[in-house]
Amino acid sequence: MSRLPRIGVVSYLNAKPLTWALEAGLLPGVEVVSDVPSVLGAELRAGRLDAAMLSAVVHVQDPSFQVVPDAGCISADGPVQSVLLFCRVPIERVRSVALDTSSLCAAALTRVLCRLAWGLEPTFEAMAPHLPSMLTAHDAALIIGDPGLVRYVAQDTGHYQVIDLGEAWHEWTGLPFVFATWLSRQPTPQLTALLRRARQLSAPEIPHIARSEAARLGLSEAVCQTYLTEVIHYDYGPREAEGLARFGAALAELDELEGRYLP
Repeated sequence: MSRLPRIGVVSYLNAKPLTWALEAGLLPGVEVVSDVPSVLGAELRAGRLDAAMLSAVVHVQDPSFQVVPDAGCISADGPVQSVLLFCRVPIERVRSVALDTSSLCAAALTRVLCRLAWGLEPTFEAMAPHLPSMLTAHDAALIIGDPGLVRYVAQDTGHYQVIDLGEAWHEWTGLPFVFATWLSRQPTPQLTALLRRARQLSAPEIPHIARSEAARLGLSEAVCQTYLTEVIHYDYGPREAEGLARFGAALAELDELEGRYLP
């Protein structure tokens, strides 16, 4: 008997309009694996997942991981509110950055913006997402996902400068940034239909998702509803494809640049 397809999902609020039906068990015959993006990326690369809602950087770095067509993405065309760089000094004085270990895409975006958009040459260290510890050791710290959103909404910024990386990317390029999409080495018709169906069943549940996730996160239902319907975008269209291609070009430029600085 062939095994069930294994689908990786992130537990963040912004993914729920694509993944809720899978997590709720509305699509039988699927094994759902929930984890942070960095872990799902490793699992997909190792062949232990058939598809995952995963950082777009994986596709950029290895095109053998294909974007599953018409199954949706997680993008922002401006501020994203949940991918934040906290700086304890003005950005132009940042010399070291702590990167949230949960992240793949946002960590790469941070490096791109620091090196190419802002002309900085900081060092980077992956750290557990605990802001006080990160900013004790470094000038700036990347926090992503629900912890970032909670701090953004609460304006829990202390005395730090906070940079929204979705907004920073848009200011630099004029394009949306694709944070995640469904990726697979072999997006078969059956797998593609499954993920499209997951979106079809999940998207109408945004009011329910906003209500339940608000309670979990300690946010208002209205904040969650607005975040899911106005801040995050789920269609992968021509501008999103252009933004992803621009990110790929930036990463290639970054690799060349860092090759001149790294031993």
